[in-house]
Amino acid sequence: MTEGHQGLLQPANLKALGWRNFFDTQVIEIERADCTPARVIAVHRDALVVHDGNQELRLQLERQWSKTTSHERPTTGDWLLVDANRERISRMLSRESVIKRVSAGVDAGQKTQEQAIAANVDTIFVVTSANDEFSESRLERYLALAHNAGIQPVVVITKCDLIQSGESFRDRTLALTDVPFTLVNALDKTTFQDVYPWLVGGKTIAMMGSSGVGKSTLLNTLAGTHIQDIGDVREDDSRGRHTTTSRSIHLLDNGALMLDTPGIRELTFAFGQETLSEMFKDIEDLIPQCKFSDCVHESEPGCAITAAIGAGKLDRRRFKNYIKMLEEESEHTQTIDENHLEKRRYKNRKLEPGPRDSKKKKKRRI
Repeated sequence: MTEGHQGLLQPANLKALGWRNFFDTQVIEIERADCTPARVIAVHRDALVVHDGNQELRLQLERQWSKTTSHERPTTGDWLLVDANRERISRMLSRESVIKRVSAGVDAGQKTQEQAIAANVDTIFVVTSANDEFSESRLERYLALAHNAGIQPVVVITKCDLIQSGESFRDRTLALTDVPFTLVNALDKTTFQDVYPWLVGGKTIAMMGSSGVGKSTLLNTLAGTHIQDIGDVREDDSRGRHTTTSRSIHLLDNGALMLDTPGIRELTFAFGQETLSEMFKDIEDLIPQCKFSDCVHESEPGCAITAAIGAGKLDRRRFKNYIKMLEEESEHTQTIDENHLEKRRYKNRKLEPGPRDSKKKKKRRI
């Protein structure tokens, strides 16, 4: 076990860590002789904890990774090829899926950019709780994140033992989405009957949600041992304090791989225009029915949106969340595109010949 990391149960082989044909076909013959595949199971500030199916290794991120953008660097869940001495990263394999957020400067002096927070995930448990923390707008954001990443979401509502009936939370979830969901007591395995079918050997499940919703408790109960510390929840707003401080993978007894993430209070994700169009199809089908093509959906006559809200066919909260997410996506896309353009210009400037290069000295004839 590496320092500062709760070790995995000993996997039998790479397949137990999630290795499959998608990754195997990326490895060329010479690499099979000189390199070993290893999966990133934890990320620290200056190093990675990886597992090669036999042992955990701590690898330093070398200087060349600092020249890449944040989402191009290895993150928890990535597969790497490690040299024969198991000391250096040869290269990172292409990802089957990746969960990204928008970060306003991951490192000091950096601009807004996309940051990969987990890779090669099969299922996302969107964890919320049956109290004031439950938020339809927040759930829509997590569902958009899963949709954009091409990952199956499952809504897990914890703390059902603290309420008389979960019907209201069940109804509120069904009003948003048709994805699978379940209500559980994170301390009681007998309430996990709808959770276990997703815990398949070799599959990676990422748990995402706000601080205090019970992600660490759920993980500890599933593992049958203490893996993550548990924090208190403030009574005034049902919010918790961060106890999970880094993203890490844990192997359960049945072979499933649980990827725990810190609570994310600012849900700033790169949703994707196509994702928003599919998730809010009901709204985008109404917009062309407005009388005016430049309708801003406030007080204009003939507005199909305000008419639907007035008739109770569209939730005003849902429409406002759609507009907010749409504006964020537009702003983030523009900012990230500008960053990419600036990076290309910088590279081009470095490639341009300098004054000395352009004025070659002529040899004097004797």
